[in-house]
Amino acid sequence: MNAKQIALPLLPKRSRRPANNNVDLIGRSYKEDYSTVTVISLCANDESRVMVRRDPGGRTFSMPAWLMRLIFMDQEGRRAA
Repeated sequence: MNAKQIALPLLPKRSRRPANNNVDLIGRSYKEDYSTVTVISLCANDESRVMVRRDPGGRTFSMPAWLMRLIFMDQEGRRAA
């Protein structure tokens, strides 16, 4: 090999953006007292958060996706018991 040659490893091409693993939360909901909380979308500014809507009232806010997963796991545990 010539001293002027540099061997660069070939890196696999990545997709433009990695797939977001929080997409499966969209559309899921749970009941809290007299209201229903529904995941409506992913947060545009932070991929680790989801947008939720509380009905009645229609108030929309964001919360961490890990917290929503924890709530849904707790809800499934109550149904099974």
